Amino acid sequence: MKKTVSILLFISFFLASAQENSSIQLDYFYGNIIEHSPELKPIIQSHSSGILFSWNKKNTENTQFNNTYNFPDFGYSFSYENFNTNSLGKVYAAYAHYNFYLTNRNAKNQVKLTTAFGLGYSTNPFDKETNSKNWAIGSSLSGSAYLKVNYHREYLLDKFGLNAGLMLIHYSNASFKAPNLGINTLALNVGVNYNLEDLESAPEKNIDNQKVNSPISYNAIFRTGLNESLINGSGQYPFYTFSFSADKKLNYKSTISAGTDVFLATFMKEYIKYENSINETPDETADWKRVG
Repeated sequence: MKKTVSILLFISFFLASAQENSSIQLDYFYGNIIEHSPELKPIIQSHSSGILFSWNKKNTENTQFNNTYNFPDFGYSFSYENFNTNSLGKVYAAYAHYNFYLTNRNAKNQVKLTTAFGLGYSTNPFDKETNSKNWAIGSSLSGSAYLKVNYHREYLLDKFGLNAGLMLIHYSNASFKAPNLGINTLALNVGVNYNLEDLESAPEKNIDNQKVNSPISYNAIFRTGLNESLINGSGQYPFYTFSFSADKKLNYKSTISAGTDVFLATFMKEYIKYENSINETPDETADWKRVG
């Protein structure tokens, strides 16, 4: 924990020296692992806790995006979470995030919504010999996201301020490797923020959300990757997704769209064979191809 704090402080000093019109923030969080599946109940031993460091770039340029979304901050954040559970271990994660202001942008007291997406590194993923109970995290690397709603007060004491609120943290490897129940933490957080510049007001919002006269556009998208069935050790197989859609832009924020998706998950071929082999009545209608 001390080593993690030292690393985050080093990063903060580096970013602080390199950027203007920005702020740094350090939060401590403490919460509960959400028991969203029965398999998690035997391995959850305690509350989860950790720290979250954020660097935020203030966004005051008078652009269409900033006007529409109330001049949000963009930044990067780094977290350390200790599940305080032997099977789950710890996770280090890095994110890109936006802070959206839900109140008047120039008010002293703010309510901020933070949305973040990134990657996490687990110190203790599933291993059939040494850690067979960890059904939540099946690989060292996983995708991660967090959502945070905070009361935020800046410049409370010179350039220092305080913040507190509620956050939800999620880790999952999208079934790249089984098992992958995923893990979610609901936590309370409290922290301190420091601005590198004097207080600067954001411009007044000037939203022009008029209807636009744009033609209908047609789209075709191909996606592919690897994933594994729910059966541990069953192997990774490629999947293919074909998407076709038509959309019409209504205004800067809104588009209406309709289309279809074709999902070809080849791992399902083997999974269907396995399920039929252990069931007394095989399901002859099971299909590895899907349309949405």
